[in-house]
Amino acid sequence: MHEHERRILQALRERGSTSVEELQRLTGLSRGAVEKASAWAETKGVVEIEEEAYEVLRLTDEGRRYLEEGLPEKRLIKAVSEGVEEIEALRRRVKPLEIALAWARRKGWINIERGRVTLTEEGLRALGEKTPDEGLLEQAVEGLRVEKLKPEEVERAEQLRRRGLLKAERHVRRTIRITELGREVLPHLGEVAERVITQLTPELLKSRAWRGARFQRYDVKLPAPRVYPGKKHFIRQVIDYIRRFWVELGFREMKGPIVELAFWNFDALFQPQDHPARDLADTFYMKTPHSGRLPDPELVRRVRETHENGWTTGSTGWRYRWDPDFAARCCLRTHTTSLSARTLALLREEDLPAKFFSIGKVFRNEAIDWSHLMEFYQTDGIVVGEGVTFRNLLGYLKAYLEGLGVEEYRFRPSYFPYTEMSVEAEVWVEERGAWMELFGAGIFRPEVVKPLLGRDIPVLAWGPGFDRIVMGHYGIRDLRVLYGNDIGLLRRARLWVR
Repeated sequence: MHEHERRILQALRERGSTSVEELQRLTGLSRGAVEKASAWAETKGVVEIEEEAYEVLRLTDEGRRYLEEGLPEKRLIKAVSEGVEEIEALRRRVKPLEIALAWARRKGWINIERGRVTLTEEGLRALGEKTPDEGLLEQAVEGLRVEKLKPEEVERAEQLRRRGLLKAERHVRRTIRITELGREVLPHLGEVAERVITQLTPELLKSRAWRGARFQRYDVKLPAPRVYPGKKHFIRQVIDYIRRFWVELGFREMKGPIVELAFWNFDALFQPQDHPARDLADTFYMKTPHSGRLPDPELVRRVRETHENGWTTGSTGWRYRWDPDFAARCCLRTHTTSLSARTLALLREEDLPAKFFSIGKVFRNEAIDWSHLMEFYQTDGIVVGEGVTFRNLLGYLKAYLEGLGVEEYRFRPSYFPYTEMSVEAEVWVEERGAWMELFGAGIFRPEVVKPLLGRDIPVLAWGPGFDRIVMGHYGIRDLRVLYGNDIGLLRRARLWVR
């Protein structure tokens, strides 16, 4: 037990309970030291702290001025009693006259007729006595406790407060009371030391000043106040970690627009224009800008012919008439794979082999539930080079998942319009008792690679989101909570350390 706590218990031995101010006097401690020690003693069950909230009314600057000069209405009736009755003459004598007239009339002290002011009987009585308002202002000089006001004074005090002459201050009275446990502890406290050493320093050892003093004992198991230091949002921490993860594997970052052409978002990835994913039910199309400018005409031609008849890829294509106006529509990108398509179109022969990644928000017109949102983060990746295989792809995905701390995952065959072979990664969610889809991956089809790059070459591609992985790490069961900015969650969230 801290020496300050000992002093407080000793001071409470006879009194049983007392105020913080009295404990200051009895112990010689500052108010802050008394309150802190009492709070610690309360956690140990040896004292109880009772709090009583109360209000004190004090004068404002204007109220103090009126107390010295007199209330405007009182100065008004005094001037009238001295023969100044014309309003214009009163304007030079009493300021602010409008306020004085309003309150004097409201209190029934005056009558006004044809520009002249006369006193009523109540006004004459008010001249020779101290009014209740003046009495309250005098009491408020030292502070007026609201609960001590008489019923008839409460309304008057509130009126003065509304006039801006009084202000209310909220105070809390704390009473410290010793408990039964505290009384049981008292005989075992021993003498209170005059000096207590909380830190042993070389100077204390050299001077031998530690002799005759008591060394403070510490209990590391006692509860301590939580500290919430400033830190990045945990989603930002994850983004920084993922970026560092791919960079350390030799990848370069891809960046691009959120508002994307349907050409890059769908057409360049060999997704047909009548594919269900292009419907308004799945994709957010822009009203403004409605359309954009398509890229290099030669690139557009290769993509168009690939869709219509397969071009030179060995495919038969989708066998429909490709619409350039539909490809020029603007939408919120539905995946960051659009950046992979843009990057492939810029690569030259001397750039190969190459590895790229991206991190960004994507948008889909999803039905919102515990595992789906209309916007979320995705991190795409591509590896371009002769000789890269599906086994290499699984190796990258395995490293990524384990790097994010995922322990129970699996890969299963899947289908995507722009990859073949295709695979989907799933993670086991214990609370739901089900496998949850994480992302798709595969090897880009020739119908994607050849029109963009000019020749067919293996391109490993993946587009994992990480929101659902973060949910598991932070014990969040509903994806909607992830971006709710709950201050309690943000404070409790551990730093993302891998």
